Amino acid sequence: MQLNQTLMAAGLALAASAILSFIDNFVTAVSQEAGLWQFQVFRTLFAVPLLLVAGRVSGRVIRPVNLPRLAARSLAVSVGLLIYFASLGTLPVSQAGAGLFSAPLWVALLSVVLFRQGIGALGAFAVMLGFAGALMLLQPDLHNLTGLSLMPLAAGMFYGFGMMLTRHWCTQESAITLALGIFVTIGAAGLIMLCVMTHWPGDAFISAPWTAPSTRFLWLTLLQAVGSVCAVTLIAQAYRIGNPSLVAVFEYSFLIFASLWAFLLWGTATNALAWVGMAVILASGIMMATSQKEKANATVAL
Repeated sequence: MQLNQTLMAAGLALAASAILSFIDNFVTAVSQEAGLWQFQVFRTLFAVPLLLVAGRVSGRVIRPVNLPRLAARSLAVSVGLLIYFASLGTLPVSQAGAGLFSAPLWVALLSVVLFRQGIGALGAFAVMLGFAGALMLLQPDLHNLTGLSLMPLAAGMFYGFGMMLTRHWCTQESAITLALGIFVTIGAAGLIMLCVMTHWPGDAFISAPWTAPSTRFLWLTLLQAVGSVCAVTLIAQAYRIGNPSLVAVFEYSFLIFASLWAFLLWGTATNALAWVGMAVILASGIMMATSQKEKANATVAL
Protein backbone atom coordinates (compact mmCIF):
# COMPACT_ATOMS: atom_id res chain seq x y z
CA MET A 1 0.00 0.00 0.00
CA GLN A 2 2.80 2.43 0.94
CA LEU A 3 4.66 1.76 -2.31
CA ASN A 4 1.47 2.27 -4.34
CA GLN A 5 0.86 5.61 -2.62
CA THR A 6 4.46 6.64 -3.30
CA LEU A 7 4.15 5.83 -7.00
CA MET A 8 0.80 7.62 -7.22
CA ALA A 9 2.20 10.72 -5.48
CA ALA A 10 5.14 10.78 -7.89
CA GLY A 11 2.81 10.48 -10.89
CA LEU A 12 0.60 13.29 -9.60
CA ALA A 13 3.62 15.55 -9.10
CA LEU A 14 4.86 14.82 -12.62
CA ALA A 15 1.45 15.57 -14.14
CA ALA A 16 1.15 18.82 -12.19
CA SER A 17 4.61 19.91 -13.32
CA ALA A 18 3.81 19.16 -16.96
CA ILE A 19 0.64 21.28 -16.81
CA LEU A 20 2.20 24.20 -14.93
CA SER A 21 5.25 24.36 -17.17
CA PHE A 22 2.96 24.48 -20.22
CA ILE A 23 0.74 27.33 -19.06
CA ASP A 24 3.70 29.33 -17.70
CA ASN A 25 4.97 29.64 -21.26
CA PHE A 26 2.17 32.15 -21.82
CA VAL A 27 2.88 34.44 -18.85
CA THR A 28 4.92 36.72 -21.10
CA ALA A 29 1.86 37.19 -23.29
CA VAL A 30 -0.19 38.03 -20.20
CA SER A 31 2.37 40.67 -19.15
CA GLN A 32 1.80 42.44 -22.46
CA GLU A 33 -1.85 42.95 -21.58
CA ALA A 34 -1.96 43.74 -17.84
CA GLY A 35 -0.01 43.69 -14.57
CA LEU A 36 0.79 40.83 -12.24
CA TRP A 37 -1.75 41.69 -9.55
CA GLN A 38 -4.62 42.17 -11.97
CA PHE A 39 -3.69 38.81 -13.44
CA GLN A 40 -3.80 37.20 -9.99
CA VAL A 41 -7.21 38.70 -9.22
CA PHE A 42 -8.78 37.58 -12.49
CA ARG A 43 -7.19 34.15 -12.25
CA THR A 44 -8.78 33.73 -8.83
CA LEU A 45 -12.16 34.89 -10.17
CA PHE A 46 -11.95 32.22 -12.86
CA ALA A 47 -10.44 29.47 -10.70
CA VAL A 48 -12.70 29.57 -7.63
CA PRO A 49 -15.96 28.85 -9.54
CA LEU A 50 -14.19 26.05 -11.42
CA LEU A 51 -13.10 24.49 -8.13
CA LEU A 52 -16.57 24.84 -6.62
CA VAL A 53 -18.13 23.14 -9.64
CA ALA A 54 -15.49 20.39 -9.52
CA GLY A 55 -16.22 19.84 -5.86
CA ARG A 56 -19.95 19.61 -6.47
CA VAL A 57 -19.62 17.24 -9.45
CA SER A 58 -17.12 14.95 -7.69
CA GLY A 59 -19.03 14.97 -4.43
CA ARG A 60 -15.94 16.08 -2.52
CA VAL A 61 -16.36 17.95 0.75
CA ILE A 62 -15.30 21.57 0.31
CA ARG A 63 -15.89 22.78 3.86
CA PRO A 64 -12.54 22.85 5.74
CA VAL A 65 -12.00 20.23 8.40
CA ASN A 66 -9.70 22.54 10.36
CA LEU A 67 -9.91 26.13 9.15
CA PRO A 68 -7.01 27.57 11.23
CA ARG A 69 -4.60 24.91 9.98
CA LEU A 70 -5.83 25.27 6.41
CA ALA A 71 -5.40 29.04 6.66
CA ALA A 72 -1.84 28.63 7.97
CA ARG A 73 -0.96 26.24 5.15
CA SER A 74 -2.55 28.48 2.51
CA LEU A 75 -0.74 31.54 3.87
CA ALA A 76 2.65 29.81 3.87
CA VAL A 77 2.33 28.56 0.27
CA SER A 78 0.88 31.85 -0.95
CA VAL A 79 3.61 33.94 0.68
CA GLY A 80 6.22 31.75 -0.97
CA LEU A 81 4.65 32.10 -4.40
CA LEU A 82 4.09 35.85 -4.06
CA ILE A 83 7.68 36.46 -2.91
CA TYR A 84 8.80 34.50 -5.95
CA PHE A 85 6.67 36.66 -8.25
CA ALA A 86 7.93 39.80 -6.51
CA SER A 87 11.55 38.73 -6.99
CA LEU A 88 10.94 38.49 -10.72
CA GLY A 89 10.61 42.28 -10.73
CA THR A 90 14.21 42.77 -9.61
CA LEU A 91 16.09 39.56 -10.42
CA PRO A 92 16.64 37.45 -13.54
CA VAL A 93 14.31 34.48 -13.82
CA SER A 94 17.27 32.09 -13.41
CA GLN A 95 18.16 33.47 -9.97
CA ALA A 96 14.54 33.64 -8.82
CA GLY A 97 13.88 30.10 -10.03
CA ALA A 98 17.02 28.71 -8.44
CA GLY A 99 15.88 30.12 -5.09
CA LEU A 100 12.34 28.83 -5.36
CA PHE A 101 13.56 25.33 -6.14
CA SER A 102 15.47 25.30 -2.88
CA ALA A 103 12.11 24.18 -1.42
CA PRO A 104 13.12 20.47 -1.27
CA LEU A 105 16.11 21.44 0.88
CA TRP A 106 13.79 23.30 3.24
CA VAL A 107 11.38 20.36 3.25
CA ALA A 108 14.18 18.02 4.28
CA LEU A 109 15.44 20.42 6.95
CA LEU A 110 11.99 21.12 8.36
CA SER A 111 11.17 17.40 8.38
CA VAL A 112 14.01 16.85 10.80
CA VAL A 113 13.72 20.03 12.88
CA LEU A 114 9.95 20.33 13.27
CA PHE A 115 8.63 16.79 12.90
CA ARG A 116 11.64 14.64 13.88
CA GLN A 117 11.26 12.72 10.62
CA GLY A 118 14.61 11.47 9.39
CA ILE A 119 15.15 11.08 5.66
CA GLY A 120 18.37 9.08 5.86
CA ALA A 121 21.78 9.76 4.36
CA LEU A 122 20.74 8.65 0.88
CA GLY A 123 17.61 10.78 0.98
CA ALA A 124 19.54 13.85 2.11
CA PHE A 125 22.11 13.33 -0.65
CA ALA A 126 19.31 12.93 -3.21
CA VAL A 127 17.77 16.26 -2.24
CA MET A 128 21.14 18.00 -2.45
CA LEU A 129 21.79 16.37 -5.81
CA GLY A 130 18.40 17.48 -7.10
CA PHE A 131 19.13 21.08 -6.11
CA ALA A 132 22.51 20.89 -7.86
CA GLY A 133 20.77 19.63 -10.99
CA ALA A 134 18.31 22.52 -10.82
CA LEU A 135 21.20 24.99 -10.67
CA MET A 136 22.76 23.35 -13.72
CA LEU A 137 19.49 23.71 -15.56
CA LEU A 138 18.74 27.27 -14.44
CA GLN A 139 22.38 28.45 -14.65
CA PRO A 140 22.18 31.56 -12.41
CA ASP A 141 24.79 34.29 -12.82
CA LEU A 142 26.89 33.74 -9.68
CA HIS A 143 29.04 36.81 -10.37
CA ASN A 144 26.10 39.20 -10.08
CA LEU A 145 24.35 37.85 -6.99
CA THR A 146 23.14 40.52 -4.55
CA GLY A 147 21.25 40.70 -1.26
CA LEU A 148 18.04 40.53 -3.27
CA SER A 149 18.97 36.95 -4.08
CA LEU A 150 17.67 36.04 -0.61
CA MET A 151 14.13 36.85 -1.77
CA PRO A 152 13.66 33.71 -3.88
CA LEU A 153 15.39 31.66 -1.18
CA ALA A 154 12.75 32.95 1.22
CA ALA A 155 10.14 31.93 -1.36
CA GLY A 156 11.57 28.42 -1.35
CA MET A 157 11.48 28.33 2.44
CA PHE A 158 7.82 29.39 2.70
CA TYR A 159 6.77 27.10 -0.14
CA GLY A 160 8.59 24.15 1.43
CA PHE A 161 7.06 24.95 4.82
CA GLY A 162 3.60 25.02 3.27
CA MET A 163 4.16 21.61 1.72
CA MET A 164 5.23 20.25 5.09
CA LEU A 165 2.03 21.59 6.65
CA THR A 166 0.05 19.88 3.90
CA ARG A 167 1.35 16.50 4.98
CA HIS A 168 1.29 17.00 8.75
CA TRP A 169 -1.72 19.29 9.29
CA CYS A 170 -4.02 18.99 6.28
CA THR A 171 -4.24 15.32 5.34
CA GLN A 172 -7.96 15.32 6.15
CA GLU A 173 -8.65 18.21 3.79
CA SER A 174 -9.70 17.44 0.24
CA ALA A 175 -7.41 18.45 -2.61
CA ILE A 176 -10.05 20.91 -3.83
CA THR A 177 -10.23 22.56 -0.41
CA LEU A 178 -6.44 22.91 -0.35
CA ALA A 179 -6.47 24.46 -3.83
CA LEU A 180 -9.25 26.87 -2.85
CA GLY A 181 -7.22 28.01 0.12
CA ILE A 182 -4.29 28.99 -2.10
CA PHE A 183 -6.35 30.74 -4.78
CA VAL A 184 -8.44 32.71 -2.28
CA THR A 185 -5.35 33.80 -0.35
CA ILE A 186 -3.40 34.85 -3.45
CA GLY A 187 -6.51 36.51 -4.92
CA ALA A 188 -7.03 38.56 -1.76
CA ALA A 189 -3.38 39.59 -1.74
CA GLY A 190 -3.61 40.44 -5.44
CA LEU A 191 -6.65 42.65 -4.86
CA ILE A 192 -4.87 44.57 -2.10
CA MET A 193 -1.72 45.03 -4.18
CA LEU A 194 -3.75 46.02 -7.26
CA CYS A 195 -5.34 48.84 -5.26
CA VAL A 196 -1.91 49.94 -4.06
CA MET A 197 -0.37 49.85 -7.54
CA THR A 198 -3.32 51.71 -9.04
CA HIS A 199 -2.63 54.59 -6.65
CA TRP A 200 1.16 54.36 -6.98
CA PRO A 201 1.71 52.83 -10.43
CA GLY A 202 4.96 51.73 -12.02
CA ASP A 203 6.09 50.53 -15.40
CA ALA A 204 7.06 46.95 -14.51
CA PHE A 205 4.82 43.88 -14.64
CA ILE A 206 4.81 43.70 -10.86
CA SER A 207 3.89 47.38 -10.39
CA ALA A 208 1.42 47.89 -13.24
CA PRO A 209 -1.92 49.51 -12.27
CA TRP A 210 -5.43 48.47 -13.24
CA THR A 211 -6.17 48.49 -16.95
CA ALA A 212 -9.28 47.62 -18.92
CA PRO A 213 -9.02 43.84 -19.56
CA SER A 214 -8.70 42.91 -23.22
CA THR A 215 -10.25 39.82 -24.77
CA ARG A 216 -6.76 38.34 -25.20
CA PHE A 217 -6.00 38.91 -21.51
CA LEU A 218 -9.23 37.20 -20.47
CA TRP A 219 -8.59 34.13 -22.63
CA LEU A 220 -4.98 33.83 -21.48
CA THR A 221 -6.03 34.22 -17.84
CA LEU A 222 -8.75 31.60 -18.27
CA LEU A 223 -6.12 29.21 -19.68
CA GLN A 224 -3.95 29.90 -16.66
CA ALA A 225 -6.86 29.39 -14.28
CA VAL A 226 -7.93 26.05 -15.76
CA GLY A 227 -4.35 24.77 -15.88
CA SER A 228 -3.57 26.03 -12.39
CA VAL A 229 -6.71 24.46 -10.92
CA CYS A 230 -5.74 21.10 -12.37
CA ALA A 231 -2.09 21.37 -11.35
CA VAL A 232 -2.61 22.73 -7.84
CA THR A 233 -5.22 20.08 -7.12
CA LEU A 234 -2.89 17.33 -8.34
CA ILE A 235 0.10 18.55 -6.34
CA ALA A 236 -2.00 19.01 -3.21
CA GLN A 237 -3.19 15.42 -3.51
CA ALA A 238 0.41 14.29 -4.05
CA TYR A 239 1.53 15.91 -0.79
CA ARG A 240 -1.48 14.49 1.03
CA ILE A 241 -0.65 10.87 0.20
CA GLY A 242 3.11 10.97 -0.39
CA ASN A 243 6.25 11.74 1.55
CA PRO A 244 6.94 15.51 1.23
CA SER A 245 10.67 15.03 0.56
CA LEU A 246 9.92 12.60 -2.27
CA VAL A 247 7.19 14.72 -3.84
CA ALA A 248 9.37 17.83 -3.64
CA VAL A 249 12.12 16.11 -5.64
CA PHE A 250 9.67 15.08 -8.35
CA GLU A 251 8.54 18.70 -8.58
CA TYR A 252 11.95 19.37 -10.13
CA SER A 253 10.48 17.80 -13.26
CA PHE A 254 8.89 21.21 -13.80
CA LEU A 255 12.28 22.36 -15.09
CA ILE A 256 12.55 19.46 -17.51
CA PHE A 257 9.02 19.96 -18.82
CA ALA A 258 9.62 23.71 -19.11
CA SER A 259 12.60 23.08 -21.40
CA LEU A 260 10.63 20.62 -23.49
CA TRP A 261 7.64 22.94 -23.87
CA ALA A 262 9.92 25.86 -24.74
CA PHE A 263 11.42 23.81 -27.54
CA LEU A 264 8.11 22.43 -28.81
CA LEU A 265 6.26 25.75 -28.66
CA TRP A 266 8.93 28.31 -29.49
CA GLY A 267 11.87 26.30 -30.83
CA THR A 268 14.11 27.37 -27.92
CA ALA A 269 16.99 24.90 -27.60
CA THR A 270 18.53 23.69 -24.34
CA ASN A 271 22.31 23.67 -23.93
CA ALA A 272 24.49 20.75 -22.84
CA LEU A 273 24.83 21.83 -19.20
CA ALA A 274 21.05 22.04 -18.87
CA TRP A 275 20.66 18.50 -20.21
CA VAL A 276 23.21 17.32 -17.64
CA GLY A 277 21.12 19.05 -14.99
CA MET A 278 18.05 17.16 -16.15
CA ALA A 279 19.90 13.85 -15.86
CA VAL A 280 21.08 14.77 -12.36
CA ILE A 281 17.52 15.67 -11.34
CA LEU A 282 16.25 12.33 -12.63
CA ALA A 283 19.00 10.53 -10.70
CA SER A 284 18.08 12.37 -7.51
CA GLY A 285 14.44 11.33 -7.89
CA ILE A 286 15.44 7.69 -8.31
CA MET A 287 17.69 7.88 -5.23
CA MET A 288 14.93 9.40 -3.13
CA ALA A 289 12.43 6.77 -4.26
CA THR A 290 14.97 4.04 -3.40
CA SER A 291 15.58 5.59 0.00
CA GLN A 292 11.87 5.72 0.80
CA LYS A 293 11.36 2.12 -0.33
CA GLU A 294 14.21 0.94 1.91
CA LYS A 295 12.75 2.79 4.89
CA ALA A 296 9.31 1.29 4.21
CA ASN A 297 10.76 -2.21 3.99
CA ALA A 298 12.70 -1.69 7.22
CA THR A 299 9.54 -0.53 9.00
CA VAL A 300 7.61 -3.59 7.81
CA ALA A 301 10.46 -5.88 8.93
CA LEU A 302 10.30 -4.42 12.43
